Amino acid sequence: MFFHSIKLKFISVISILIILLFVLGGFLLLKEKSLELSYDIYKDAKSFSELTASDITDLTEDYLIQDSFLIFNREVKQIFNKNDDIDSIYVMTYSGKVLYDSVSEWNAQYSGTERVVTDQSVVERIQARNPSYLLDSDSTVYINEDADGGEVFVDVNERPVEGIFESDRVVNIVAPVNGEYAIVYGVTYENLQSRINTTRERIFILMAIGVVMAFVLSYVLSSSIIKPVKALEMGALKIATGDFQYRVPEKGKDELGILSKAFNKMGKDLEISTKALVYKERMAKELELASKIQKEILPKEQPEIEGFDIMGGLIAADEVGGDCYDFIHGSNGDFYLYIGDVTGHGVPAGLVSSVANALLYSASSFTGDLKEILINVNGILQKKTTASMFMTMVLVKIDPVTGKVWYVSAGHNQILKYDASEKKVDELSSGGMALGMVADFKKTIQINEVEMNSGDVLVLYSDGIPEARDENDQQYGMPLFKRAVSEYCDLVTAHGIKNALLADVKEFMGKAVQGDDMTVLVIKKT
Repeated sequence: MFFHSIKLKFISVISILIILLFVLGGFLLLKEKSLELSYDIYKDAKSFSELTASDITDLTEDYLIQDSFLIFNREVKQIFNKNDDIDSIYVMTYSGKVLYDSVSEWNAQYSGTERVVTDQSVVERIQARNPSYLLDSDSTVYINEDADGGEVFVDVNERPVEGIFESDRVVNIVAPVNGEYAIVYGVTYENLQSRINTTRERIFILMAIGVVMAFVLSYVLSSSIIKPVKALEMGALKIATGDFQYRVPEKGKDELGILSKAFNKMGKDLEISTKALVYKERMAKELELASKIQKEILPKEQPEIEGFDIMGGLIAADEVGGDCYDFIHGSNGDFYLYIGDVTGHGVPAGLVSSVANALLYSASSFTGDLKEILINVNGILQKKTTASMFMTMVLVKIDPVTGKVWYVSAGHNQILKYDASEKKVDELSSGGMALGMVADFKKTIQINEVEMNSGDVLVLYSDGIPEARDENDQQYGMPLFKRAVSEYCDLVTAHGIKNALLADVKEFMGKAVQGDDMTVLVIKKT
């Protein structure tokens, strides 16, 4: 219960806000401090290298080359003590020979084989005229002096380059001396990190103090409003039990007073809203049931017809759609398939498509003539549906024995035929009038035979595909659809072609709302 209290929310919000402010302020402070200290380390290391390079060279000539390593090493350690940000010193000759390495020779002189620098970029810096600085960005900057003694940042060829900024960290410094030696100083930022850690600890302490203050402040603020909120809570519990006549006290003109008035008004309106919600849920259940019934009408399995590979797919715009298709095995041994599109979509269109499907099954069991089948279906639909409801359709007949294909169109979109030998897409003749428009339409329709060779494909579709629109209200259109048919009809299976065609139009639409049902039926000659 405490987790859901207003007091806890006040405490949490204010505490989080203060913590965020401290974190942001601390981050900016640490970043600024880090840049400042980092740049100070660079300046100190630069000054240190300028002041000690000649001294180390003299020590090298006086002691190291004269085999007085102990004295040389002792003097170098004293130089180390003058700058905590230098963690290594190397003495090298102009040719790249390593004379001294403070890392490995801190306690004893090196006695192995001769050490020579093999990295050409390091040799280039040793033999340069100007001191150079290797940055953590893996770039190298040289420093020259102009006529007035000022610093000029250059490259190895003394061409001007960008300088060293506060955000840059120096890895090492190479200081050439007299064209004979070079002193390499390794730079460390461990002390910088230690100082930053100390600052971070102080920020955490201040943050803890701020959280305590936030807790006290939020507790006081929340206590001042908890009483009217408790009254609203009690009112909500009463409303939850169905007591829509309960009213909370309306005190004050602040936000809580306004909220109390709104709560009381809600009680009056809630009963009406509850009734509307019940009605809406009932309608949703009925739509869900209608959708399930319509889906049951669609084919569950891919038909097996010798010499043909057939597959269909439908994407409805609403729970119940006006598009439909089916595969029908006629009583005379012929095979029928159709695609239909009822005007509009939703429950009325779904009812008409369901009735038409049943009529097709019935008509095809009595006659094998495509024209007669559509005439019978049209006669019943014209009598039993309203004048504003009609259905376009393409009905296809396949003779499994001969492999011949016929079709008849009732005002539907033209069938697309993909010619596998010529790799082209043609629109077959359409014609006819939609089912249910007029009582006698036998003169408007005709049976067409389609010659199909191996690899040829027939694509039947509803107008929801070419009329689909993208987020910019641009229409998909027949040119794009024919391009997709030409591109994907070489796929091996009708199932793959169907999926590719529907995916192409969905990809074109993007996040646009689908305005109409989209159905495609693929017939491939194997």
